[in-house]
Amino acid sequence: MVVKAKRGRRRYIAFSVASASPPSPEELLAAFRAACTSPSDRVPKLIQFDGRTGIVRCLETERKATMELLLRVGGRDRALTLRTISTSGTLKALRERLPRDEEGRPNDRI
Repeated sequence: MVVKAKRGRRRYIAFSVASASPPSPEELLAAFRAACTSPSDRVPKLIQFDGRTGIVRCLETERKATMELLLRVGGRDRALTLRTISTSGTLKALRERLPRDEEGRPNDRI
């Protein structure tokens, strides 16, 4: 049996955070939990976060709900604004699509 048939395919969503003071990963996870309005909402797994940009992991079937959850986090707290950047099935492809730094190198901070 194929492992993905049991576990499900994963998707990775890159997002950016705009706020007066960058939140800690713990504060961001607390905001994710607070944005879960129904019992069927799952808190996405925070893969990486550097205070400015981050990556969350979810199941392929929950991708749309996770993206809506990210937007709700930004809508609840006006001091914190989240914007999704891109979605991918692998971390490598997602990191290649992320914005480049001032020297034109891939942003390896996340």
